[in-house]
Amino acid sequence: MIQTTKDRSDYVYRCSVCGFENRKKIIPGSRSSVPLTGKGNYGDNATPTPVAFADEMYKAVTIGFVAATDSAPAYLTDSACLFGEKHFTPYMKIRIVTDSGTNDGDYTIAERGVSRNEILLSSTDTLTTENAAAAGKAIISRILYKPNITSGCPNCGSLASR
Repeated sequence: MIQTTKDRSDYVYRCSVCGFENRKKIIPGSRSSVPLTGKGNYGDNATPTPVAFADEMYKAVTIGFVAATDSAPAYLTDSACLFGEKHFTPYMKIRIVTDSGTNDGDYTIAERGVSRNEILLSSTDTLTTENAAAAGKAIISRILYKPNITSGCPNCGSLASR
């Protein structure tokens, strides 16, 4: 069997910020304790953007929407009174999708904003008043963020080391 020798660049790369040599693959026969380094280009701030996804928490045809007024924030209503049982919490980021499409979007639950039949939204969120019959089936999902687990250059810490 003929074994070909790979070029060193197949196993390492240089950080574009400080020039430090990083490992991208384990070098055969090497006993180096230098860890493998993640490669990436995350823009000027060298911080990767977390990936968002929605986890469905509640689906019903009993959810209505009430627009904000001068003295009260926008809120959701549930004639089945199940918001408290569905584990909604203050400051939770939620995504709403309805059959009508009128109030679809991402919102934040206000502090002390969850009761059995109402969810108060943050003061910056806006809704259009719509009863449950007009909205149709409404799906409320919490928005979760998958963290980016990366390791940058061990010398300078930059993630923009591609």
